[in-house]
Amino acid sequence: MGGNPIFDQYLETLERTERLPPPDLARYVQELLIRLVRHAHNLPFYRDRLDRLFVAGGEVDLRRWNGVPVVTRDDVIAHGGAMRAGSLPLEYGEISEMRTSGSTGVPIQIAVNGMLASVANALLTRTVRRLGIDTSRPLANIGRFPDRPDTTRPEGLVKQGWSDAHPEAPCYLLELTMPVEQQLEWLARNRAPYLLAHPSSALGVAYAVTPSQGRALGIEAVILVGETVQDGVREFIAERLGARVVAFYGCREIGHIASECEAGRYHVTAENALVEIVDDEGRDVAPGQRGRVVVTGFYNYAMPFIRYDLGDVAVAGREACSCGRTLPVIERIEGRTRNAFLFRDGTRLWPRSFMVRPMHAFVPFRLYQLVQLDFETIEFRYVPDGSGRKPDIAALNAYARENFHPSVNLRPTEVESLPVGPSGKLEEFVSHLSAANFSSVT
Repeated sequence: MGGNPIFDQYLETLERTERLPPPDLARYVQELLIRLVRHAHNLPFYRDRLDRLFVAGGEVDLRRWNGVPVVTRDDVIAHGGAMRAGSLPLEYGEISEMRTSGSTGVPIQIAVNGMLASVANALLTRTVRRLGIDTSRPLANIGRFPDRPDTTRPEGLVKQGWSDAHPEAPCYLLELTMPVEQQLEWLARNRAPYLLAHPSSALGVAYAVTPSQGRALGIEAVILVGETVQDGVREFIAERLGARVVAFYGCREIGHIASECEAGRYHVTAENALVEIVDDEGRDVAPGQRGRVVVTGFYNYAMPFIRYDLGDVAVAGREACSCGRTLPVIERIEGRTRNAFLFRDGTRLWPRSFMVRPMHAFVPFRLYQLVQLDFETIEFRYVPDGSGRKPDIAALNAYARENFHPSVNLRPTEVESLPVGPSGKLEEFVSHLSAANFSSVT
């Protein structure tokens, strides 16, 4: 174990809670939720919102939970100051400021406390261990590090420890805005068995190599964070790099929300967050149904997020997982509301990477972004692969009308580069129609 006894103790607790009988897990979650509610009720933003949960004698009645208003991103922008705690007891950790990635719109300024990072590290450690990843071995991290300018150099930066279980393990950092050729050279030089990256970054690396070149990098496992993992992404990365793939679902406001098990299903990290998948009226959807993802984080006491609408859409889990863990299951994470294509007849489609990959036969792309401009028109922006081929527009649209929608018209547009958000994320699918016309039950 590492040199942090508090971390070690919490990690041991997490290894028990993921297999608790459901009634015991529910009691554990309720204790965390009640503690958070009592704290947040002292903050101006939440005082009136949470009043309904308090009954005679000051007890908290969670049966009234669904009556608590959902917090939107606009609420945070308008009232963020009223959501913040001025100070916290020392055990909650130091308060710091950060900005979200802005992948659902304008980045927002948030406050977090140190305990949130410690919990996130323990949850990361639990998940990678369940898949046989050794936290004492090196990890390469391609991401955004605004406070570490050295990561923008081709040699990147080396720090110690990516899991508190082994604080001495090398961790190599490289800014994801570096050209993919330099990323490949950096990966070949550092020879880390594990790679942590956004799915779009890992795909960029995978597209740039042949399977033999990818396997020569010596990457055994790829840990995907920060973006929805579209269908087909895991298979393509595994094919090109010869690596296992594990995905995390989370956000800076909350920390870890869900992660994959060895059976390939997303388990909610119930020890860190309450996840609700709700309809337009804020009611829980039935298993197998699609709804908005609303999350309450248990450990951000500096700026609580209670019933926070992430802007994501997911499908509620139907049954327990074959892995034996009792943590709740999310059947499928569709993605952002703004990533769904909406057509004039009301059809809504969340496009997937595997649907785009065959289009390489018609458009010579290395990187791509599909942007829906109106009900019929989708612009196919692409960085060319260097082959010199010209797009076959007729064949492209024949494929799209069969696999997307009969009315769709794809318009290929060659670009030198594709825009990324403040965190370096590339949104492969963007609709200018969907978020404003979203209904979770369509």
